[in-house]
Amino acid sequence: MGRCLLRDFLIGVLKIHTGKGRFPVPTIIIVVLSELCGLVLGLGSMSSIAISYGENGPVFCGLKSDGSHLVTCYGSNSAIIYATPAHFPFVGLTAGNGFVCGLLVDSNQPYCWGSSGFIQMGVPQPMIKGSEYLEISAGDHHLCGLRKPLMGSLRNTALVDCWGYNMTKSHVFDGQIQSISAGSEFNCGLFSQNRSVFCWGDETSSRVISLIPQEMRFQKIAAGGFHVCGILEGVNFSVFCWGRSLDLEEEIAVVHSGEVNVDLPPNDPILSVVGGRFHACGIKSYDRGVVCWGYRVERSTPPPNGIRLYEIAAGDYFTCGVVAGKEKSLPPVCWGAGFPPSLPLAVSPGLCKPNPCGAGFYEGSAKCMSPDSHICLPCTNACPSEMYQKAECTSKSDQQCEYNCSSCLSAKCFSNCSSYPNAFAGKKNGRFWSLQLPVIVAEIAFAVFLSIVVSLTAILYVRYKLRNCRCSAKDLKKSKKRNGNDASSFPNDGGPDLEELKIRRAQMFTYNQLERATGGFKEESQVGKGSFSCVFKGVLKDGTVVAVKRAIMSADMKKNSKEFHTELDLLSRLNHAHLLNLLGYCE
Repeated sequence: MGRCLLRDFLIGVLKIHTGKGRFPVPTIIIVVLSELCGLVLGLGSMSSIAISYGENGPVFCGLKSDGSHLVTCYGSNSAIIYATPAHFPFVGLTAGNGFVCGLLVDSNQPYCWGSSGFIQMGVPQPMIKGSEYLEISAGDHHLCGLRKPLMGSLRNTALVDCWGYNMTKSHVFDGQIQSISAGSEFNCGLFSQNRSVFCWGDETSSRVISLIPQEMRFQKIAAGGFHVCGILEGVNFSVFCWGRSLDLEEEIAVVHSGEVNVDLPPNDPILSVVGGRFHACGIKSYDRGVVCWGYRVERSTPPPNGIRLYEIAAGDYFTCGVVAGKEKSLPPVCWGAGFPPSLPLAVSPGLCKPNPCGAGFYEGSAKCMSPDSHICLPCTNACPSEMYQKAECTSKSDQQCEYNCSSCLSAKCFSNCSSYPNAFAGKKNGRFWSLQLPVIVAEIAFAVFLSIVVSLTAILYVRYKLRNCRCSAKDLKKSKKRNGNDASSFPNDGGPDLEELKIRRAQMFTYNQLERATGGFKEESQVGKGSFSCVFKGVLKDGTVVAVKRAIMSADMKKNSKEFHTELDLLSRLNHAHLLNLLGYCE
Protein backbone atom coordinates (compact mmCIF):
# COMPACT_ATOMS: atom_id res chain seq x y z
CA MET A 1 0.00 0.00 0.00
CA GLY A 2 2.81 2.39 0.97
CA ARG A 3 4.68 1.57 -2.23
CA CYS A 4 1.67 2.40 -4.37
CA LEU A 5 1.15 5.72 -2.55
CA LEU A 6 4.82 6.55 -3.02
CA ARG A 7 4.48 5.60 -6.68
CA ASP A 8 1.57 8.04 -7.07
CA PHE A 9 3.56 10.75 -5.33
CA LEU A 10 6.58 10.28 -7.58
CA ILE A 11 4.42 10.38 -10.70
CA GLY A 12 2.95 13.63 -9.44
CA VAL A 13 6.44 15.06 -8.90
CA LEU A 14 7.44 14.04 -12.42
CA LYS A 15 4.35 15.70 -13.85
CA ILE A 16 5.28 18.96 -12.16
CA HIS A 17 8.82 18.90 -13.47
CA THR A 18 8.11 17.69 -16.99
CA GLY A 19 4.70 19.17 -17.71
CA LYS A 20 6.16 22.23 -19.43
CA GLY A 21 9.59 20.80 -20.21
CA ARG A 22 11.45 23.32 -18.04
CA PHE A 23 13.47 21.02 -15.78
CA PRO A 24 15.30 17.77 -16.49
CA VAL A 25 14.10 14.66 -14.64
CA PRO A 26 16.58 13.65 -11.92
CA THR A 27 18.10 10.24 -12.55
CA ILE A 28 17.59 9.14 -8.93
CA ILE A 29 13.83 9.64 -9.22
CA ILE A 30 13.68 7.50 -12.35
CA VAL A 31 15.58 4.70 -10.63
CA VAL A 32 13.40 4.76 -7.52
CA LEU A 33 10.23 4.77 -9.58
CA SER A 34 11.49 1.86 -11.64
CA GLU A 35 12.29 -0.16 -8.53
CA LEU A 36 9.02 0.53 -6.74
CA CYS A 37 6.50 0.54 -9.56
CA GLY A 38 8.05 -1.75 -12.14
CA LEU A 39 6.78 -4.74 -10.18
CA VAL A 40 4.04 -5.44 -12.62
CA LEU A 41 2.78 -8.03 -14.00
CA GLY A 42 1.31 -10.49 -16.47
CA LEU A 43 -1.34 -8.18 -17.80
CA GLY A 44 -4.29 -8.91 -20.03
CA SER A 45 -6.74 -11.76 -20.49
CA MET A 46 -6.83 -15.47 -19.74
CA SER A 47 -4.70 -17.62 -22.02
CA SER A 48 -2.84 -20.93 -22.17
CA ILE A 49 0.29 -19.05 -21.05
CA ALA A 50 0.74 -16.41 -18.34
CA ILE A 51 3.60 -14.17 -17.16
CA SER A 52 4.21 -12.94 -13.63
CA TYR A 53 6.76 -10.27 -12.80
CA GLY A 54 7.68 -8.74 -9.47
CA GLU A 55 10.41 -8.01 -6.97
CA ASN A 56 11.08 -11.75 -6.64
CA GLY A 57 11.70 -12.23 -10.34
CA PRO A 58 9.81 -13.21 -13.50
CA VAL A 59 7.93 -16.47 -14.01
CA PHE A 60 6.55 -18.08 -17.18
CA CYS A 61 3.66 -20.51 -16.71
CA GLY A 62 1.90 -22.54 -19.38
CA LEU A 63 -0.52 -25.40 -19.78
CA LYS A 64 1.20 -28.61 -20.84
CA SER A 65 0.79 -29.67 -24.47
CA ASP A 66 -0.09 -33.30 -23.65
CA GLY A 67 -3.78 -32.52 -23.11
CA SER A 68 -3.66 -32.99 -19.32
CA HIS A 69 -4.46 -29.31 -18.65
CA LEU A 70 -1.80 -29.37 -15.94
CA VAL A 71 0.39 -26.30 -15.49
CA THR A 72 4.17 -25.97 -15.58
CA CYS A 73 6.08 -22.90 -14.38
CA TYR A 74 9.67 -21.74 -14.92
CA GLY A 75 11.37 -18.70 -13.40
CA SER A 76 13.08 -17.21 -10.36
CA ASN A 77 10.11 -16.56 -8.03
CA SER A 78 10.28 -19.52 -5.66
CA ALA A 79 6.90 -18.68 -4.10
CA ILE A 80 5.27 -19.42 -7.45
CA ILE A 81 7.51 -22.29 -8.55
CA TYR A 82 7.17 -24.37 -5.37
CA ALA A 83 3.47 -23.64 -4.92
CA THR A 84 2.49 -24.64 -8.47
CA PRO A 85 -0.31 -27.24 -8.15
CA ALA A 86 0.86 -30.49 -9.66
CA HIS A 87 -2.52 -32.22 -9.99
CA PHE A 88 -5.03 -29.45 -10.69
CA PRO A 89 -6.16 -29.22 -14.32
CA PHE A 90 -6.90 -25.67 -15.52
CA VAL A 91 -8.94 -24.22 -18.35
CA GLY A 92 -6.66 -21.20 -18.67
CA LEU A 93 -4.13 -18.99 -16.85
CA THR A 94 -3.54 -15.36 -15.95
CA ALA A 95 -0.90 -13.70 -13.76
CA GLY A 96 -0.17 -10.55 -11.79
CA ASN A 97 2.52 -9.11 -9.56
CA GLY A 98 4.06 -12.11 -7.83
CA PHE A 99 1.15 -14.51 -8.30
CA VAL A 100 -0.48 -16.75 -10.92
CA CYS A 101 -4.13 -17.78 -11.14
CA GLY A 102 -5.87 -20.48 -13.14
CA LEU A 103 -9.49 -21.35 -13.84
CA LEU A 104 -10.10 -24.86 -12.46
CA VAL A 105 -11.59 -27.42 -14.87
CA ASP A 106 -13.66 -29.17 -12.19
CA SER A 107 -15.29 -26.19 -10.42
CA ASN A 108 -14.82 -23.37 -12.96
CA GLN A 109 -13.51 -21.21 -10.11
CA PRO A 110 -10.20 -19.35 -9.89
CA TYR A 111 -7.28 -20.80 -7.97
CA CYS A 112 -4.17 -18.69 -7.24
CA TRP A 113 -0.65 -19.45 -6.00
CA GLY A 114 2.45 -17.42 -5.21
CA SER A 115 2.33 -14.39 -2.90
CA SER A 116 0.20 -11.25 -2.81
CA GLY A 117 -0.74 -8.86 -0.06
CA PHE A 118 -4.10 -8.13 -1.67
CA ILE A 119 -5.41 -11.46 -3.02
CA GLN A 120 -5.90 -14.59 -0.94
CA MET A 121 -4.00 -17.55 -2.41
CA GLY A 122 -6.02 -20.65 -3.25
CA VAL A 123 -9.62 -19.82 -4.09
CA PRO A 124 -9.99 -16.02 -3.66
CA GLN A 125 -12.34 -14.83 -0.96
CA PRO A 126 -15.05 -13.81 -0.57
CA MET A 127 -16.42 -16.33 -3.05
CA ILE A 128 -20.14 -16.66 -3.68
CA LYS A 129 -21.14 -20.28 -3.19
CA GLY A 130 -21.74 -22.16 -6.41
CA SER A 131 -20.54 -19.40 -8.70
CA GLU A 132 -18.83 -20.52 -11.91
CA TYR A 133 -16.69 -18.43 -14.23
CA LEU A 134 -16.01 -18.31 -17.95
CA GLU A 135 -12.85 -16.20 -17.79
CA ILE A 136 -10.45 -14.58 -15.31
CA SER A 137 -7.95 -11.74 -15.76
CA ALA A 138 -5.27 -10.38 -13.40
CA GLY A 139 -3.76 -6.92 -13.04
CA ASP A 140 -0.98 -5.72 -10.76
CA HIS A 141 -2.69 -6.54 -7.47
CA HIS A 142 -6.21 -7.62 -8.42
CA LEU A 143 -8.12 -10.43 -10.10
CA CYS A 144 -11.49 -10.33 -11.85
CA GLY A 145 -13.70 -13.18 -13.04
CA LEU A 146 -16.54 -13.19 -15.60
CA ARG A 147 -19.37 -15.40 -14.36
CA LYS A 148 -21.28 -17.77 -16.59
CA PRO A 149 -24.42 -16.21 -18.14
CA LEU A 150 -27.55 -16.12 -16.06
CA MET A 151 -30.85 -17.61 -17.18
CA GLY A 152 -34.43 -16.38 -17.24
CA SER A 153 -35.14 -12.70 -16.83
CA LEU A 154 -31.46 -12.00 -16.04
CA ARG A 155 -30.10 -13.55 -19.22
CA ASN A 156 -29.10 -10.11 -20.55
CA THR A 157 -27.21 -9.26 -17.35
CA ALA A 158 -23.50 -9.97 -16.82
CA LEU A 159 -21.81 -10.42 -13.43
CA VAL A 160 -18.11 -9.78 -12.80
CA ASP A 161 -16.48 -10.48 -9.42
CA CYS A 162 -13.19 -8.81 -8.51
CA TRP A 163 -10.70 -9.32 -5.67
CA GLY A 164 -7.64 -7.26 -4.69
CA TYR A 165 -6.40 -3.73 -4.11
CA ASN A 166 -9.31 -1.23 -4.39
CA MET A 167 -11.18 -3.78 -6.56
CA THR A 168 -12.93 -6.27 -4.26
CA LYS A 169 -16.52 -5.99 -5.40
CA SER A 170 -19.20 -7.73 -7.48
CA HIS A 171 -20.22 -5.76 -10.55
CA VAL A 172 -23.49 -6.05 -12.47
CA PHE A 173 -23.54 -4.94 -16.13
CA ASP A 174 -26.52 -4.55 -18.41
CA GLY A 175 -25.66 -6.76 -21.42
CA GLN A 176 -23.75 -9.93 -22.11
CA ILE A 177 -19.94 -9.66 -21.99
CA GLN A 178 -17.73 -11.48 -24.47
CA SER A 179 -14.40 -11.09 -22.64
CA ILE A 180 -12.58 -9.15 -19.94
CA SER A 181 -8.98 -7.89 -19.71
CA ALA A 182 -7.03 -6.41 -16.80
CA GLY A 183 -4.67 -3.44 -16.74
CA SER A 184 -2.47 -2.16 -13.96
CA GLU A 185 -5.23 -0.75 -11.72
CA PHE A 186 -8.32 -1.19 -13.89
CA ASN A 187 -10.31 -3.74 -15.82
CA CYS A 188 -12.11 -3.59 -19.17
CA GLY A 189 -14.77 -5.66 -20.88
CA LEU A 190 -16.18 -6.12 -24.38
CA PHE A 191 -19.95 -6.36 -24.83
CA SER A 192 -21.10 -9.27 -27.00
CA GLN A 193 -23.92 -7.53 -28.87
CA ASN A 194 -22.74 -4.06 -29.85
CA ARG A 195 -18.97 -4.84 -29.54
CA SER A 196 -18.37 -1.68 -27.49
CA VAL A 197 -15.78 -1.37 -24.70
CA PHE A 198 -16.33 -0.39 -21.07
CA CYS A 199 -13.84 -0.10 -18.19
CA TRP A 200 -13.93 0.26 -14.42
CA GLY A 201 -11.42 0.77 -11.60
CA ASP A 202 -8.80 3.43 -10.90
CA GLU A 203 -7.99 5.55 -13.96
CA THR A 204 -5.88 8.18 -12.18
CA SER A 205 -2.69 7.07 -13.90
CA SER A 206 -4.20 5.88 -17.17
CA ARG A 207 -7.43 7.78 -18.02
CA VAL A 208 -8.56 4.69 -19.96
CA ILE A 209 -12.18 5.19 -18.85
CA SER A 210 -12.52 8.80 -19.98
CA LEU A 211 -10.66 8.10 -23.23
CA ILE A 212 -12.77 5.10 -24.34
CA PRO A 213 -13.63 5.46 -28.07
CA GLN A 214 -17.42 5.41 -27.82
CA GLU A 215 -18.11 5.04 -31.55
CA MET A 216 -15.67 2.23 -32.26
CA ARG A 217 -16.51 -1.47 -32.32
CA PHE A 218 -13.94 -4.14 -31.55
CA GLN A 219 -13.36 -7.86 -32.15
CA LYS A 220 -10.92 -8.24 -29.24
CA ILE A 221 -9.36 -6.06 -26.56
CA ALA A 222 -6.22 -6.35 -24.43
CA ALA A 223 -5.29 -4.10 -21.50
CA GLY A 224 -1.72 -3.12 -20.72
CA GLY A 225 -0.19 -1.26 -17.79
CA PHE A 226 -1.84 2.10 -18.46
CA HIS A 227 -3.43 1.61 -21.87
CA VAL A 228 -5.85 -0.58 -23.82
CA CYS A 229 -5.53 -1.85 -27.40
CA GLY A 230 -8.26 -3.43 -29.46
CA ILE A 231 -8.68 -5.02 -32.89
CA LEU A 232 -11.38 -3.14 -34.77
CA GLU A 233 -14.25 -4.91 -36.48
CA GLY A 234 -14.02 -5.18 -40.26
CA VAL A 235 -11.86 -6.87 -42.84
CA ASN A 236 -8.76 -4.76 -42.18
CA PHE A 237 -8.03 -6.11 -38.66
CA SER A 238 -6.49 -2.77 -37.71
CA VAL A 239 -5.56 -1.88 -34.11
CA PHE A 240 -6.55 1.15 -32.05
CA CYS A 241 -4.97 1.99 -28.67
CA TRP A 242 -5.80 4.58 -26.03
CA GLY A 243 -4.63 5.54 -22.54
CA ARG A 244 -1.75 7.51 -21.08
CA SER A 245 1.25 5.28 -21.70
CA LEU A 246 2.70 7.99 -23.91
CA ASP A 247 2.74 10.55 -21.08
CA LEU A 248 4.11 8.09 -18.53
CA GLU A 249 6.76 6.95 -20.95
CA GLU A 250 7.95 10.51 -21.47
CA GLU A 251 7.95 11.14 -17.71
CA ILE A 252 9.85 7.99 -16.81
CA ALA A 253 12.40 7.84 -19.64
CA VAL A 254 12.91 11.13 -21.42
CA VAL A 255 16.04 9.79 -23.11
CA HIS A 256 13.85 7.38 -25.09
CA SER A 257 11.60 10.04 -26.58
CA GLY A 258 12.43 8.71 -30.04
CA GLU A 259 10.67 5.40 -29.40
CA VAL A 260 7.35 4.62 -31.08
CA ASN A 261 4.42 5.51 -28.85
CA VAL A 262 2.05 2.78 -27.73
CA ASP A 263 -0.93 4.74 -29.05
CA LEU A 264 0.58 4.64 -32.55
CA PRO A 265 0.14 1.00 -33.61
CA PRO A 266 1.44 -0.28 -36.97
CA ASN A 267 -0.70 -0.52 -40.09
CA ASP A 268 -0.36 -4.31 -40.26
CA PRO A 269 -3.58 -6.35 -39.91
CA ILE A 270 -3.45 -7.97 -36.47
CA LEU A 271 -4.85 -11.35 -35.42
CA SER A 272 -4.18 -11.14 -31.67
CA VAL A 273 -2.90 -8.34 -29.41
CA VAL A 274 -1.51 -8.10 -25.85
CA GLY A 275 -0.35 -5.18 -23.70
CA GLY A 276 2.69 -4.81 -21.44
CA ARG A 277 3.54 -1.98 -19.10
CA PHE A 278 4.35 0.63 -21.78
CA HIS A 279 4.26 -1.49 -24.94
CA ALA A 280 2.00 -3.74 -26.96
CA CYS A 281 2.58 -6.65 -29.33
CA GLY A 282 0.41 -8.34 -31.92
CA ILE A 283 0.40 -11.37 -34.21
CA LYS A 284 0.11 -10.31 -37.86
CA SER A 285 -2.90 -11.86 -39.55
CA TYR A 286 -1.21 -12.84 -42.83
CA ASP A 287 1.91 -14.70 -41.65
CA ARG A 288 1.57 -15.02 -37.82
CA GLY A 289 4.73 -12.97 -37.41
CA VAL A 290 5.00 -10.71 -34.37
CA VAL A 291 5.15 -6.90 -34.35
CA CYS A 292 5.62 -4.72 -31.26
CA TRP A 293 5.28 -1.00 -30.64
CA GLY A 294 5.65 1.38 -27.73
CA TYR A 295 8.42 1.83 -25.18
CA ARG A 296 11.34 -0.58 -25.29
CA VAL A 297 13.95 -0.95 -22.57
CA GLU A 298 17.50 -0.27 -23.69
CA ARG A 299 19.50 -3.39 -24.62
CA SER A 300 16.35 -5.50 -24.77
CA THR A 301 16.00 -8.51 -27.07
CA PRO A 302 14.17 -7.53 -30.28
CA PRO A 303 11.00 -9.36 -31.36
CA PRO A 304 11.75 -12.60 -33.23
CA ASN A 305 11.91 -12.31 -37.00
CA GLY A 306 10.94 -15.05 -39.41
CA ILE A 307 8.97 -17.25 -36.98
CA ARG A 308 5.21 -17.76 -36.62
CA LEU A 309 3.34 -17.64 -33.31
CA TYR A 310 0.08 -19.18 -32.08
CA GLU A 311 -0.34 -17.35 -28.77
CA ILE A 312 1.33 -14.40 -26.98
CA ALA A 313 1.25 -12.97 -23.43
CA ALA A 314 2.92 -9.82 -22.08
CA GLY A 315 4.70 -8.98 -18.83
CA ASP A 316 5.89 -5.52 -17.89
CA TYR A 317 8.86 -5.10 -20.23
CA PHE A 318 8.87 -8.41 -22.10
CA THR A 319 6.56 -10.64 -24.11
CA CYS A 320 6.42 -14.40 -24.72
CA GLY A 321 4.72 -16.52 -27.36
CA VAL A 322 4.17 -20.11 -28.50
CA VAL A 323 6.00 -20.91 -31.75
CA ALA A 324 3.72 -22.10 -34.56
CA GLY A 325 4.57 -24.66 -37.21
CA LYS A 326 6.08 -27.09 -34.72
CA GLU A 327 3.02 -29.18 -33.84
CA LYS A 328 4.91 -31.78 -31.80
CA SER A 329 7.10 -29.51 -29.67
CA LEU A 330 5.25 -26.13 -29.44
CA PRO A 331 8.16 -24.36 -27.66
CA PRO A 332 7.74 -20.90 -26.09
CA VAL A 333 9.99 -17.95 -26.93
CA CYS A 334 10.45 -14.59 -25.16
CA TRP A 335 11.81 -11.17 -26.10
CA GLY A 336 12.24 -7.81 -24.41
CA ALA A 337 14.02 -7.30 -21.08
CA GLY A 338 13.90 -9.29 -17.84
CA PHE A 339 12.22 -12.49 -19.08
CA PRO A 340 12.95 -15.84 -17.38
CA PRO A 341 16.26 -17.45 -18.38
CA SER A 342 14.67 -20.89 -18.74
CA LEU A 343 11.39 -21.90 -20.36
CA PRO A 344 9.41 -25.15 -20.64
CA LEU A 345 10.02 -27.36 -23.66
CA ALA A 346 6.41 -27.29 -24.83
CA VAL A 347 3.14 -25.61 -23.89
CA SER A 348 -0.41 -25.60 -25.22
CA PRO A 349 -0.96 -23.18 -28.14
CA GLY A 350 -4.43 -22.12 -26.94
CA LEU A 351 -7.47 -22.80 -24.77
CA CYS A 352 -9.66 -25.88 -25.19
CA LYS A 353 -13.26 -25.15 -26.18
CA PRO A 354 -16.11 -27.65 -25.65
CA ASN A 355 -17.99 -26.55 -28.77
CA PRO A 356 -16.93 -26.91 -32.43
CA CYS A 357 -14.76 -24.10 -33.73
CA GLY A 358 -16.78 -21.25 -35.20
CA ALA A 359 -16.25 -19.25 -38.37
CA GLY A 360 -12.77 -17.82 -38.64
CA PHE A 361 -11.22 -20.56 -36.47
CA TYR A 362 -9.80 -24.02 -37.07
CA GLU A 363 -8.97 -26.98 -34.82
CA GLY A 364 -5.36 -27.15 -33.66
CA SER A 365 -3.55 -30.47 -33.42
CA ALA A 366 -2.73 -30.13 -29.70
CA LYS A 367 -4.64 -32.44 -27.37
CA CYS A 368 -7.41 -31.59 -24.90
CA MET A 369 -8.59 -33.49 -21.82
CA SER A 370 -12.06 -34.10 -23.24
CA PRO A 371 -12.32 -35.83 -26.64
CA ASP A 372 -15.16 -33.45 -27.54
CA SER A 373 -13.04 -30.34 -26.87
CA HIS A 374 -10.75 -28.62 -29.35
CA ILE A 375 -8.14 -25.88 -29.34
CA CYS A 376 -9.59 -23.32 -31.72
CA LEU A 377 -6.94 -21.19 -33.40
CA PRO A 378 -7.79 -18.07 -35.43
CA CYS A 379 -7.43 -18.38 -39.19
CA THR A 380 -4.82 -16.22 -40.86
CA ASN A 381 -6.12 -13.68 -43.35
CA ALA A 382 -4.67 -12.98 -46.81
CA CYS A 383 -1.16 -14.06 -47.77
CA PRO A 384 2.20 -12.32 -47.48
CA SER A 385 3.73 -10.58 -50.46
CA GLU A 386 5.05 -12.85 -53.25
CA MET A 387 2.57 -15.55 -52.17
CA TYR A 388 -0.91 -16.61 -53.23
CA GLN A 389 -3.66 -18.57 -51.43
CA LYS A 390 -3.50 -22.26 -52.33
CA ALA A 391 -6.24 -23.42 -49.95
CA GLU A 392 -8.79 -21.61 -47.80
CA CYS A 393 -9.13 -21.94 -44.02
CA THR A 394 -11.43 -24.80 -42.99
CA SER A 395 -12.60 -26.15 -39.65
CA LYS A 396 -9.67 -28.60 -39.67
CA SER A 397 -6.77 -26.53 -41.04
CA ASP A 398 -5.57 -23.00 -41.58
CA GLN A 399 -5.31 -21.44 -45.01
CA GLN A 400 -2.28 -22.43 -47.09
CA CYS A 401 -0.14 -19.96 -49.00
CA GLU A 402 2.53 -20.75 -51.58
CA TYR A 403 5.19 -18.61 -53.20
CA ASN A 404 4.41 -17.24 -56.65
CA CYS A 405 7.65 -18.31 -58.30
CA SER A 406 7.04 -16.09 -61.33
CA SER A 407 7.36 -12.89 -59.28
CA CYS A 408 10.11 -13.63 -56.74
CA LEU A 409 11.99 -10.63 -55.39
CA SER A 410 13.31 -11.86 -52.03
CA ALA A 411 15.97 -14.46 -51.30
CA LYS A 412 13.45 -16.48 -49.27
CA CYS A 413 11.12 -16.73 -52.27
CA PHE A 414 13.94 -17.87 -54.58
CA SER A 415 15.10 -20.38 -51.97
CA ASN A 416 11.63 -21.90 -51.61
CA CYS A 417 11.02 -22.02 -55.35
CA SER A 418 14.38 -23.68 -56.04
CA SER A 419 13.39 -26.52 -53.70
CA TYR A 420 10.31 -27.27 -55.82
CA PRO A 421 11.54 -28.17 -59.34
CA ASN A 422 8.05 -29.28 -60.35
CA ALA A 423 6.93 -25.69 -60.06
CA PHE A 424 9.33 -24.74 -62.82
CA ALA A 425 8.57 -27.85 -64.89
CA GLY A 426 4.92 -26.98 -64.76
CA LYS A 427 3.73 -30.54 -64.40
CA LYS A 428 1.60 -30.05 -61.31
CA ASN A 429 1.12 -26.32 -61.13
CA GLY A 430 -1.28 -24.96 -63.72
CA ARG A 431 -1.39 -21.57 -62.00
CA PHE A 432 2.37 -21.28 -62.30
CA TRP A 433 2.25 -21.88 -66.07
CA SER A 434 -0.67 -19.51 -66.51
CA LEU A 435 1.53 -16.80 -65.04
CA GLN A 436 4.82 -17.93 -66.54
CA LEU A 437 3.73 -18.70 -70.13
CA PRO A 438 3.34 -15.04 -71.21
CA VAL A 439 6.80 -14.34 -69.83
CA ILE A 440 8.33 -17.24 -71.79
CA VAL A 441 6.58 -16.21 -75.03
CA ALA A 442 7.80 -12.63 -74.60
CA GLU A 443 11.37 -13.85 -74.03
CA ILE A 444 11.29 -16.02 -77.20
CA ALA A 445 9.85 -13.17 -79.29
CA PHE A 446 12.56 -10.83 -78.02
CA ALA A 447 15.28 -13.39 -78.84
CA VAL A 448 13.96 -13.79 -82.43
CA PHE A 449 13.75 -10.02 -82.89
CA LEU A 450 17.30 -9.59 -81.57
CA SER A 451 18.60 -12.28 -83.96
CA ILE A 452 16.96 -10.57 -86.95
CA VAL A 453 18.42 -7.20 -86.00
CA VAL A 454 21.93 -8.65 -85.59
CA SER A 455 21.73 -10.47 -88.94
CA LEU A 456 20.54 -7.38 -90.83
CA THR A 457 23.24 -5.29 -89.20
CA ALA A 458 25.93 -7.78 -90.25
CA ILE A 459 24.67 -7.88 -93.86
CA LEU A 460 24.57 -4.10 -94.15
CA TYR A 461 28.05 -3.81 -92.64
CA VAL A 462 29.55 -6.26 -95.16
CA ARG A 463 27.87 -4.48 -98.08
CA TYR A 464 29.19 -1.16 -96.80
CA LYS A 465 32.74 -2.51 -96.63
CA LEU A 466 32.55 -3.95 -100.18
CA ARG A 467 30.94 -0.91 -101.78
CA ASN A 468 34.25 0.11 -103.54
CA CYS A 469 35.09 -3.38 -104.81
CA ARG A 470 32.59 -3.50 -107.63
CA CYS A 471 33.85 -3.33 -111.23
CA SER A 472 32.15 -0.96 -113.61
CA ALA A 473 30.53 -2.18 -116.82
CA LYS A 474 33.15 -0.31 -118.86
CA ASP A 475 36.03 -2.10 -117.13
CA LEU A 476 34.34 -5.43 -117.65
CA LYS A 477 34.01 -4.81 -121.40
CA LYS A 478 37.67 -3.80 -121.70
CA SER A 479 38.72 -6.82 -119.71
CA LYS A 480 36.70 -9.19 -121.88
CA LYS A 481 38.11 -7.61 -125.07
CA ARG A 482 41.67 -7.82 -123.79
CA ASN A 483 41.25 -11.38 -122.70
CA GLY A 484 39.81 -12.30 -126.07
CA ASN A 485 42.77 -10.78 -127.96
CA ASP A 486 45.41 -12.33 -125.76
CA ALA A 487 43.90 -15.77 -125.53
CA SER A 488 45.83 -17.01 -128.59
CA SER A 489 49.14 -15.64 -127.35
CA PHE A 490 48.83 -16.90 -123.74
CA PRO A 491 46.77 -20.07 -123.64
CA ASN A 492 45.52 -21.29 -120.27
CA ASP A 493 47.86 -24.06 -119.28
CA GLY A 494 46.47 -24.88 -115.90
CA GLY A 495 47.11 -21.45 -114.30
CA PRO A 496 44.37 -19.05 -113.15
CA ASP A 497 42.56 -17.03 -115.80
CA LEU A 498 42.48 -13.24 -115.81
CA GLU A 499 38.84 -13.06 -114.61
CA GLU A 500 39.87 -14.86 -111.44
CA LEU A 501 42.76 -12.46 -110.92
CA LYS A 502 40.42 -9.48 -111.27
CA ILE A 503 38.25 -10.86 -108.50
CA ARG A 504 41.34 -10.78 -106.28
CA ARG A 505 41.53 -7.02 -106.83
CA ALA A 506 44.79 -6.93 -108.86
CA GLN A 507 45.04 -3.72 -110.96
CA MET A 508 45.91 -3.99 -114.69
CA PHE A 509 48.67 -1.66 -116.00
CA THR A 510 49.76 -0.94 -119.56
CA TYR A 511 53.30 -1.49 -120.68
CA ASN A 512 53.75 2.23 -121.29
CA GLN A 513 52.71 3.04 -117.69
CA LEU A 514 55.30 0.71 -116.27
CA GLU A 515 57.95 1.85 -118.74
CA ARG A 516 57.48 5.47 -117.67
CA ALA A 517 57.49 4.45 -114.00
CA THR A 518 60.87 2.70 -114.30
CA GLY A 519 62.47 5.22 -116.65
CA GLY A 520 62.35 2.86 -119.64
CA PHE A 521 63.53 -0.13 -117.63
CA LYS A 522 66.98 1.41 -117.39
CA GLU A 523 69.76 -0.54 -115.84
CA GLU A 524 70.07 2.12 -113.11
CA SER A 525 66.53 1.23 -111.97
CA GLN A 526 67.22 -2.48 -111.72
CA VAL A 527 67.33 -3.75 -108.11
CA GLY A 528 67.40 -7.50 -108.66
CA LYS A 529 67.56 -10.31 -111.23
CA GLY A 530 66.50 -13.93 -111.32
CA SER A 531 66.50 -16.81 -113.75
CA PHE A 532 63.31 -15.76 -115.44
CA SER A 533 62.80 -12.09 -114.48
CA CYS A 534 64.34 -8.78 -113.46
CA VAL A 535 63.08 -6.39 -110.74
CA PHE A 536 63.05 -2.62 -111.30
CA LYS A 537 62.31 0.22 -108.91
CA GLY A 538 59.62 2.56 -110.20
CA VAL A 539 57.40 5.48 -109.24
CA LEU A 540 53.81 5.57 -110.47
CA LYS A 541 52.04 8.71 -111.64
CA ASP A 542 50.41 9.20 -108.22
CA GLY A 543 53.81 8.98 -106.49
CA THR A 544 53.55 5.41 -105.28
CA VAL A 545 56.95 3.68 -105.11
CA VAL A 546 56.68 0.19 -106.56
CA ALA A 547 58.82 -2.82 -107.50
CA VAL A 548 58.19 -3.91 -111.12
CA LYS A 549 59.10 -7.49 -111.97
CA ARG A 550 59.53 -8.04 -115.76
CA ALA A 551 59.86 -11.50 -117.31
CA ILE A 552 62.93 -12.22 -119.47
CA MET A 553 61.84 -13.02 -122.97
CA SER A 554 62.86 -16.49 -124.14
CA ALA A 555 62.07 -18.94 -126.91
CA ASP A 556 59.83 -20.97 -124.61
CA MET A 557 57.01 -18.39 -124.26
CA LYS A 558 54.50 -21.07 -123.36
CA LYS A 559 56.52 -22.04 -120.28
CA ASN A 560 57.06 -18.40 -119.32
CA SER A 561 53.32 -17.70 -119.61
CA LYS A 562 52.48 -20.56 -117.28
CA GLU A 563 55.00 -19.42 -114.63
CA PHE A 564 53.78 -15.85 -114.98
CA HIS A 565 50.15 -16.83 -114.27
CA THR A 566 51.15 -19.09 -111.39
CA GLU A 567 53.21 -16.35 -109.73
CA LEU A 568 50.37 -13.84 -110.12
CA ASP A 569 48.00 -16.26 -108.44
CA LEU A 570 50.44 -16.89 -105.59
CA LEU A 571 51.21 -13.24 -104.97
CA SER A 572 47.51 -12.34 -104.99
CA ARG A 573 46.97 -14.81 -102.15
CA LEU A 574 49.96 -13.93 -99.93
CA ASN A 575 49.76 -11.31 -97.19
CA HIS A 576 52.84 -10.96 -94.96
CA ALA A 577 54.72 -8.20 -93.22
CA HIS A 578 57.98 -9.09 -95.04
CA LEU A 579 56.43 -9.33 -98.50
CA LEU A 580 55.28 -6.54 -100.81
CA ASN A 581 51.60 -6.72 -101.64
CA LEU A 582 50.59 -7.34 -105.23
CA LEU A 583 49.38 -4.06 -106.70
CA GLY A 584 48.76 -5.06 -110.31
CA TYR A 585 50.11 -6.73 -113.48
CA CYS A 586 50.57 -6.20 -117.19
CA GLU A 587 50.54 -8.75 -119.99
